[in-house]
Amino acid sequence: MTTAEDIDELSQKAGRGRGRFSALADRLRAFGRAREGVAAIEFALILPVMLLIYLGMVVLTTGIAIDRKVSTMAYTLADLTARAQAVTNNDRDLMFSAARAILAPYATTNVTLVLSSVYFDNNGRATVSWSDANKAGAALTRGSTYVLPDYATSLAMPNSSLIIGQVTYPYAEGWVGVLTSLGFSIGGFQNGVLTMRETSYMRPRLVPRVARVINDSTIYQ
Repeated sequence: MTTAEDIDELSQKAGRGRGRFSALADRLRAFGRAREGVAAIEFALILPVMLLIYLGMVVLTTGIAIDRKVSTMAYTLADLTARAQAVTNNDRDLMFSAARAILAPYATTNVTLVLSSVYFDNNGRATVSWSDANKAGAALTRGSTYVLPDYATSLAMPNSSLIIGQVTYPYAEGWVGVLTSLGFSIGGFQNGVLTMRETSYMRPRLVPRVARVINDSTIYQ
């Protein structure tokens, strides 16, 4: 037979059950309303994207800066030589040094500089009169035929000469390797290196042909 005490005990147990459920429901509602840590989670999600954008901008802006310097270097080589009547070994070294100084603050170790003079005969055929480079094997072969690119064919005037400044710079940005390893392809780069090339043409200002003085007995024109 159920007594009053039994009914009270059952009521208390039911109340405790409802209390536990209510407490659990309150905790769930509080969890749903909580905003602590949301900013940290969002930052963690967008951080990789921000880093990729940053690295891409570093590669791009540095590349643009170096490309402009490479163009200026080629122009400077040709311009300084076109102002001379003859170029000695000392003159050549000074011109190369001036060109390399333009590249600062970037490394100049791997830059290739080529300074040449070509002459156009009666038929407009160009041959290399002389050529110097700061690296072995980079200079043009003396007496070889030189072919102007399409955009410079108007410079091929019979019985005239041109001074040519050429610069080659291997732009190797370490972050390119990081981006490539992550599956991002950057146009123009091969094995993490973008080879920049620039050529500038100038006509001699003071003489028809700038002479290259190797020593007292060897002069090329």
